[in-house]
Amino acid sequence: MRNWLQTHPFVVLLLPLIAGILLCNYTGFPFDLQHKEIANIPDSTGTFAAVIEDYPVEKAKTFRYTAGVNDSHIYLYLRKDSARTFPEIGDVLSVRARLRKPDSIGTFDYGTYLRRQGIMGQAFVRSKDWQITGHTHDDLFMFARRLQHRLIARYNELGISGSELSTLSALTLGYREDLDPDIKRSFQRSGASHILAVSGLHTGIMYTVLLALLTGFGLWNPLYDNKHRRLANGLIICSAMLFYALLTGLSPSVCRSVLMIIIVEAAYMCYRRPNAINSLAAAAFIILILRPNDLFSVSFQLSFAAVLAILLFEPLFRQLIPVPKTGWYATPLRYICGLVSVSLAVQFGTLPITLYYFHQTCNYFILTNIVVIPMAFGITLLAFATLTIGWIPFVGTILAYPLNWLTWALNHYTAFIESLPGAYSVLPMQ
Repeated sequence: MRNWLQTHPFVVLLLPLIAGILLCNYTGFPFDLQHKEIANIPDSTGTFAAVIEDYPVEKAKTFRYTAGVNDSHIYLYLRKDSARTFPEIGDVLSVRARLRKPDSIGTFDYGTYLRRQGIMGQAFVRSKDWQITGHTHDDLFMFARRLQHRLIARYNELGISGSELSTLSALTLGYREDLDPDIKRSFQRSGASHILAVSGLHTGIMYTVLLALLTGFGLWNPLYDNKHRRLANGLIICSAMLFYALLTGLSPSVCRSVLMIIIVEAAYMCYRRPNAINSLAAAAFIILILRPNDLFSVSFQLSFAAVLAILLFEPLFRQLIPVPKTGWYATPLRYICGLVSVSLAVQFGTLPITLYYFHQTCNYFILTNIVVIPMAFGITLLAFATLTIGWIPFVGTILAYPLNWLTWALNHYTAFIESLPGAYSVLPMQ
């Protein structure tokens, strides 16, 4: 036991940190940032300043903007008006409207749902009740948003549009605002919703691509053959992964996977062997120190529960599945059995959380993951190539065709799984 604690020091640090956050949350101590942020949103009518933080999402009669007000984030609904010039990222607005906390929709607690995404209020504004008064200096987040939408526009220029564009934007760039509700439901009910949330799968693919590029796809000398190359490669990988996390919105799942990669690379640069569980605990510790309320985020809970379940239970499930060691079919069977064992481990680790929050479970998750994970791998590689070398004449068009087709196939496969009898089970809400 003593040796285990010495090799997992961040597990020892993480447990009292979680206990302290829970204590603060349920006792109302000022450390509870969630209540502090909610208190900054007055439920009253008046004039306030709002800073536009993202591109608009078009609704039936309004454009929905994400805006910053009093160190909190709100949804700002501006009524459509063809005579107005609508704001852009970084614009400061003077708004007169009722700023209020989100209401529940029937039995659905919409306010809690938005707060888990960092949205603390909303305001519906008439055309005559807002005006642009200035512009702030762009920070890293605004720069990332501009770049994100520029890349989405690049997809569109290459002929990818409609549901394929929205799915591709969510899968590769973490932009889910334009995602069709029917597609989102199909991914949820088929057990493929993790594909749409940029997480360990996507960052793992990016990490693999970077390693391949830095080693010349295995043609050069080993990656860590000397001190200088090890340091240079580690710094390049860490910088690239941090930028990718910023580009995709810094969600808890992305932060977790990127921090784990950085910790692993730091261990290699220091000539130390990384420990997976300790790296996971270290990532959780850093995230909770910086953003304590992520402990109550569904994304945080699902992400860490899934990885912990893979580390603890995947080897056990793999041992239960007999795999031949010889023959032409041995390699593909090992790959399929690996996907099955990972899927079982993830389902085992996340089932209590999904039942508690969503009151439903996917029954064909193994059948889904066997197909959609290789598809997601191919889509991510093609998207990476399209965005990096797609500016070369004809190359972008050539790459965009299979990328568009694979995304179309992914959407239709998840819809097919959803349509199967008994694809999902819904538990009655108490």
